Amino acid sequence: MALTTLQIHGYRGFSQQSEITFAVPNGEPGSGLTILTGPNNAGKSSILEVLRARGGQQPVSFTQGVRNDRVQSVSIKYTVNDKVESIQSIAKGSSETKKEGVDLGVKVFVLPSRRAFNPYFNKSSWNRDTFLTNSQLPSQRSSTLSGFEFRLFHVLNAPEPFNLLLKQILGFTPNWTIDQSDHGQYFLKFFSGTQSHSSDGMGEGIISAFAIADALYDSQPNEMVVIDEPELSLHPALQKRLARVLASYAADRQIVISTHSPYFVNLEAIAAGAALVRVITGTKGTTIHQLSHNGRDAISRLVTYNLSNPHVLGLDAKELFFQEDNILLTEGQEDVMLYPTVFKQLGIEMPAEIFGWGAGGAGNIKHLCQVLSDLGFMRVAALFDNDKTVDHADGKSRFPDYIFELIPAKDIRTKPAKDGKAPVEGLLDDSYKLREELRAATRAVMTRLIEYFQRS
Repeated sequence: MALTTLQIHGYRGFSQQSEITFAVPNGEPGSGLTILTGPNNAGKSSILEVLRARGGQQPVSFTQGVRNDRVQSVSIKYTVNDKVESIQSIAKGSSETKKEGVDLGVKVFVLPSRRAFNPYFNKSSWNRDTFLTNSQLPSQRSSTLSGFEFRLFHVLNAPEPFNLLLKQILGFTPNWTIDQSDHGQYFLKFFSGTQSHSSDGMGEGIISAFAIADALYDSQPNEMVVIDEPELSLHPALQKRLARVLASYAADRQIVISTHSPYFVNLEAIAAGAALVRVITGTKGTTIHQLSHNGRDAISRLVTYNLSNPHVLGLDAKELFFQEDNILLTEGQEDVMLYPTVFKQLGIEMPAEIFGWGAGGAGNIKHLCQVLSDLGFMRVAALFDNDKTVDHADGKSRFPDYIFELIPAKDIRTKPAKDGKAPVEGLLDDSYKLREELRAATRAVMTRLIEYFQRS
């Protein structure tokens, strides 16, 4: 069983029908992982809310504020093993909906980004099924978790699996339990040495780790676990540990995350089948752009053939997936370091963000362009040395909406003869000064880049 596709129309920013295809686990770590990226307020959380709308016992109500003004009705379709389930507005302008075929054949546990909870609470114990039955999409986004404290009472019945997972995320196992005050309210109690304190003083990172562990620890194969912004309040070291945990769980269940952190863009998992989705908003409302088969093949090639250039897909490179647009691709590390110098000597402001630490060679630029094209990037440029005419022509042919330029030299900088190789006259001389005889031609190239990036 797997939830394979989701269609959304009329919910929040989705003024046009959009579709997302979720990764389906195949036994490989990370293969069931779906990663949602995109700028703030683009619509990522809306997708997760639509997944949550599928749960609960009663049909969900879509208030006036969540129905798109252009559409005034909501249509959501879920495909589960070729079976279509739906939630539809009963009439245009109505808050009420009807469900058809939604039998929760695939259980979906959604953890929102707002993970605070009331530090003092009543007693009840909810297993996973009880929690999902009571997990209704609220009419407004809540600032606190609902039912989380009841899940903790359930954890205490057999805490070992939960604590083991919590240790994998935090790097240590917190000593905790639930206590009751003299006024009858319950609270989390934490021990630190001989001291203890209540959940009222619990750090946001620990809260987040507890909530994520709760979402995962008793999940079953073929279920879907959805986590909005898993990185919130977590130190980078914890983010890296959590990313490994998610990849492990995604071997046999569907894990969907919405993230702004490059630590959670697992390129090896994408090459193994994970889905990468970029959500953006514009004149057409919220739109979904998803990595195609060709894009996954491009990432697989970058992962496989650049083991000697790990920076090509390092942390700086992964920031690419979180850029808004205007990307400049260059061949190598020296280009990244020295093109800003060229622009500065020309008295021209850099028109775009340079990708990572270079593509790792001219041949990789077409692979990066494939990924960027799939993900809906509109303004992408590439600079080639002028002896890379084949790669330059190939890029222009494959991606006509992007711009590809040859600099008027064989390299970014002049290099002396070395190890039997002939000397190279570069754009910059051996003092890193722009060669005067190339200034006019270089300015012409950079001016074309600026004009391209400034198009409406």
